[in-house]
Amino acid sequence: MKRIVFVAVPPLQILDLTGPFEVFARCGGYRTELFCVGERRAIATSCGLALSGAKNYAMLKGPIDTLIVPGGDGAEQLMCDDKFLKWLNRTARRARRTASVCTGSFLLAAAGLLDGRRATTHWAWCRRLAERFPAVDVVPEPIYVQDGSIYSSAGVTAGIDLALALIEEDYGRQRAKSIARDLVMYLRRSAGQSQFSMFMTNPAAGRSVIETLMDWLPANLQRELSVETMAARCAMSPRNFARVFTEQAGVTPARFVERLRVTAVRELLEDTKLSLKQVADRCGFASADSMRRAFLRAFAVSPSRYGSRPDFRAE
Repeated sequence: MKRIVFVAVPPLQILDLTGPFEVFARCGGYRTELFCVGERRAIATSCGLALSGAKNYAMLKGPIDTLIVPGGDGAEQLMCDDKFLKWLNRTARRARRTASVCTGSFLLAAAGLLDGRRATTHWAWCRRLAERFPAVDVVPEPIYVQDGSIYSSAGVTAGIDLALALIEEDYGRQRAKSIARDLVMYLRRSAGQSQFSMFMTNPAAGRSVIETLMDWLPANLQRELSVETMAARCAMSPRNFARVFTEQAGVTPARFVERLRVTAVRELLEDTKLSLKQVADRCGFASADSMRRAFLRAFAVSPSRYGSRPDFRAE
C-alpha cells in the first residue's frame, strides 16, 4: 500500500487538494493522509469551506511514497516559517517523489527543492514564481512537469492530470484511463499539453454561426476543412470568416482544426489498434507524416512513441 501524504498551508485552494485526493482514493492501492501547518485540525480554504481531520505536519512519521503540496493563498503568500520549509526539504528528500499542485510550487521553491530544476505553476503565477525564485527554470506552458523525482502541475484541475500520471507510472495506462472515465473527464491530458486550452474561449453572446461550426467540426474531421470550405458553410467570405473566427476562438481556423485533429489522434491511439496511417486517415490528415508533425507540436512526443505498445502497428 503506497502512502500518499498531502501537506497544506492554509488557506487552501480546495480543488488543489480534493481533486488529486479523490483520484488516488478511487484508484485503490494507496493510503492517503492529510497534514497541515498550524495546530487547528480544520483547514481554512479560499472558498469558505473548512476541511477537518488534518494533523500537524510535525506528527508525520514513517516512510512516504509520494509527498504532495497543494496551492492556495497560504502557499502564494508563504504563510509558514523557516522551520516548516526546512522540514519540507528534509521530508521531500526521503520520499520517493514529491509534487506540487498549482501554487504549491512556491513552497517547494522556498524550501530549495526546485533550485536548478524545471517547474510550472498556474499560468497567472508563472512570472511571479520566476521573479521570486530565479534559480528555478519556470516553464509556463505545460500541464505538469517532471524533473527527476520532483513534479509540479499547473492550476487547479491540472492536479487531477498529475495524479492520473502518477497512477499511470505505478499501475499502467489502463488503470489511469479507467479512473479518468469514472470521473467523467473529457480528456486525460498529457504533460506536454498547453495550459491554454482551445476550449477556454469567450464566444460572443448568443448562438453565432462560428459556435455552430465549432460544434460541427469534431464529427467531420475527415472532410476537407480549408478556410474557404468553412467560410462557405458559414455563408461568409474567407477573409471575413478568418477574422471573425480568430476573434471568437482566440486562434486561427487552421490552428483550431489542427488541435481538434490531434486530440482525436490521441484518443484513437489510446482506444484502438489502428496503424498510424489509419489513424491519420480517420482524423483528416493528408499523411501519417503531417499527423506526426502536428502531434509533436501539440504534445512534444511523436504519435508512434505515444501509442507504443507490443501490438501497435506503425506501418
